[in-house]
Amino acid sequence: MKAIVYKIVLQLIVIVLVVIGVGAKAQYPYNFSFAGIPLDSKTIVRNYDDQRAVVYYEEGGRGYVSLVDVVVNHAITVPLDNDISMNDMCIVDDSVFLCGQELASNGSFGCIATMNLNNFYTGSVLVSYFEPSYWMSLNLKRIVSFKYSVSGNIYKRFVLVGDISYPCDGMPPFPSIMFNAGIIHEVYYTDSNSHSTCSVSTVFEVGYPFPYLPVYDNIIRFINPVVHSEVIHDVVVTDNYVAFVGVSMGATNAITLHVCNKRRYTLYTNSPSVISDFDNYYSYSLGTTSGSPFYHACALDGDMIAIATREETSPGSNKITVRTFDLSTHTMTHAQDLRCNTVPELRDMAYIPDKQRIVLLFHDYFRLTGSYSDVFCTIDPYNVSSSYTQPGMAEDVFHSKYGSLDVMKSSYLISTGGKYGFVSDVANYSPTGTCYKVEDYYIYGADCINAVPSYFDYDLYDPSPTEWQTVVTPVEYGISSQCMDY
Repeated sequence: MKAIVYKIVLQLIVIVLVVIGVGAKAQYPYNFSFAGIPLDSKTIVRNYDDQRAVVYYEEGGRGYVSLVDVVVNHAITVPLDNDISMNDMCIVDDSVFLCGQELASNGSFGCIATMNLNNFYTGSVLVSYFEPSYWMSLNLKRIVSFKYSVSGNIYKRFVLVGDISYPCDGMPPFPSIMFNAGIIHEVYYTDSNSHSTCSVSTVFEVGYPFPYLPVYDNIIRFINPVVHSEVIHDVVVTDNYVAFVGVSMGATNAITLHVCNKRRYTLYTNSPSVISDFDNYYSYSLGTTSGSPFYHACALDGDMIAIATREETSPGSNKITVRTFDLSTHTMTHAQDLRCNTVPELRDMAYIPDKQRIVLLFHDYFRLTGSYSDVFCTIDPYNVSSSYTQPGMAEDVFHSKYGSLDVMKSSYLISTGGKYGFVSDVANYSPTGTCYKVEDYYIYGADCINAVPSYFDYDLYDPSPTEWQTVVTPVEYGISSQCMDY
């Protein structure tokens, strides 16, 4: 049963709103600009337009969403409700959608928050919260969106990756009646003799606007932990497909790729004779069980995607493996290894369409700074050379931590680590830059893997959601500039 609660939160802050540069064409007056204060936290950044980006960060146990103008270093910030922690976000039209969880006294619940960015320039912002299930302990980790048309009307859909936590002994109960077969599958998830906590990988599909009334527009699928050992890591949207990327463990580890057509029901079909795209997937054997890969994914051009991971086939590896796929043929077309100085920690990746380059964010020992740094290195996802080099850049202002990156315009990227970040032109790094250092990284060709068509009957459930809304007052302020290269 849907519950809607309206809450009004009044911020005791007097502000003067100045609308600047909303329709102006951005002209970056720099090649590199570091701004903000060195307060690192969980963070997410997404490009909004040529001049503005949306940044999520946490401070004092609370989450904040900022609309940041990167030309004049100006921000307008909106607080989220207490106990809301977000993991990912996307921007659709003029609204931002974040996913994560609400940490409540009676458990943690997967949560989507949304607000209209145009309202940041007014005296109040309506923040809407949607929890796909009001009782399951969920953490939503990745979110993407696409649109579809019905009778000339355009609707939005969100597809998410997360996990569900529950008592292994089934108290309280795990969802037992699954829609796809009407079979009691609880035995596959619970063990009455175990009183610890279990976790299962899940994928969600949610209709928008909230609340969405038709049944099957709020669908969760569970990755069965006993008879099908698979974990979904990421999800991307291309021109024609939604693709889920994960790993299955068995005789050998394998990359799993679920290629679903973009349509009203991605994870569900209401025809008994038609199998959901999600159930028919592709497996790419890694030939070993020694590695522990976690894949990040990003969309490229058309229906191409790239995935990247460290320690794909062995622990303690000094390389990051990048693989390129054509979703229309489910073919792995390219594979490469970026060699690092030590065992890297891969944080994020993004694609620059204008340059056909991926940017990888990872933590590595950086020789020119003589310390461990967060490094930004480009790689060509379509390269067929046996080896080549690309510049890796490390910020040299505070040697800060970074957790997220995205692409602005042309060859510029933006990255944040909390209440700070930088915008940088990856095509114009200079060896004499004052705000950063540059070091060449070597990239080597690797073997592609053939796809094996696979199938599994994934459990499916239609949870009951809940919602509420909050009205908050945005706060406007300037961002201090710390270093700039022209």
